[in-house]
Amino acid sequence: MHFLVKLHIFNPEHDIALAYGEENITLPHTIQEFKMNLGYIPALWANDGDCILVDDVPYAIKALAKVHRPHADVVFVNKDDIKGAEFAGIEPWGWDHSLCAMLTKSGIKINGRNSNQIIDNSLLDKLRDLSNRKHTSGMLEYICKGIENITCGKSFYVTNFDNLLKLANQYKHIVIKAPWSSSGRGIRYVTDSNISQSLSGWAKNIIKRQGGLSVEPYYNRIKDFAMEFYSHEDGHIDYCGLSVFSTDCGTYTGNIIASESYKEEIISKYLSKELLALVSQRIQNYLSPILKDWYRGPFGIDMMVVGSSNGFILHPCVEINLRRTMGHVANSARVDDNAPAELMHIIHDVNYLLRFESIEKTFVKVI
Repeated sequence: MHFLVKLHIFNPEHDIALAYGEENITLPHTIQEFKMNLGYIPALWANDGDCILVDDVPYAIKALAKVHRPHADVVFVNKDDIKGAEFAGIEPWGWDHSLCAMLTKSGIKINGRNSNQIIDNSLLDKLRDLSNRKHTSGMLEYICKGIENITCGKSFYVTNFDNLLKLANQYKHIVIKAPWSSSGRGIRYVTDSNISQSLSGWAKNIIKRQGGLSVEPYYNRIKDFAMEFYSHEDGHIDYCGLSVFSTDCGTYTGNIIASESYKEEIISKYLSKELLALVSQRIQNYLSPILKDWYRGPFGIDMMVVGSSNGFILHPCVEINLRRTMGHVANSARVDDNAPAELMHIIHDVNYLLRFESIEKTFVKVI
C-alpha cells in the first residue's frame, strides 16, 4: 500500500521511552489512556491528506469532531493499516527506540527505504543523550555569558549519592531531577539540607537505573514560558515563537493561544524584548552545530522568570525538549492573530479532552 503523504504519530510516552532507552516498554495506564484519547492532535498541524496513526480510528474521528477547531482533512489509520505501507515521511511527537522498533516491525517504508534506514540506533542514542538533563549546564553557561546580571541558572550532574548530599548542604534548597522524565514525575524538592529516607531511596534508585541525577538550586519562579524552534538538517534553526504556559507541581496545565505580540507583551512585563531576542539567537547559535546533519524536527527550550533582589531575571534553560511540545501545538492552533486570547488546556472527565476557552486579557496577564 502506498501513502505518498506523511504519517503523523502522537506518542506522549516518548519521555518515558527515553528513560528506559529500550525497544520494549510497559506504559502506565494513564499514559495509554492519554495517548488513545488525544491521538488525533496532529490534525491541528498536519496537511490535508496526511495520515495519523491512532489506537482507535472511530474514537479519533469522534474526538476530533468535538474539538471544534480548524484542522487538516486527515486519514486516521491503525497499526494494521500501515503494515507494509509507504509514506513520504514520518512526523512523530518524538523519536525513540520504542517507536522505531514498532515502525520497523510494521514493515513500513519511507520513500522506498525501510524505516530502520531512516533513523538508525546511533542517531537514536544521540538524541536520547542530548535529551538528558545533564546537557542544560552547557547551554546555560553559553547563554548567560556576559549577561549574568539579568540571567540565572546552574545545573549539576551527579553520579553518586555523596555528591548529591554535598550540593544539598551547599545550597540548602535544591531541585533534584531524573535525567529523563515526563510532566514533573521525575522531579523532587529538598527544602533544607536534610534528605528524607524515602527521597534518598528514590535518588539512589534513579542513579542506579539512569546513571545520575540533575541537581539545581531552587529559584523563585514567577512565570513559566518557553521558546519554540524547528531544526533543519542543514543546521539552520527557525524560531517559531513563545509558549506561555502554566504548571501545577511541575505538571503541565495549559497554554495561552494568542498572537506573538500578545505573548511578548505578557513576558515583557518582566523581561525586555531585547533580552528575549538575544537569548533566542544564542540558543540557535549553540544548537545549530550540534543538531546539524542529523536532527530535523521541532524542539522547545523551557524557561522561567525568576524573582530576585534586583527585580526579575531570566532562567533561560530549565529544560531542553528535543521533540514537539504543547507550545508547538498551541501555536499551530492559533486561528487569527486578531482573535481574542484563549486558554488551551487538557482536562480529564471520564476521558482526556483538549479544551479551548476564551479568556479575558486581564486574566491572561496573571496566569
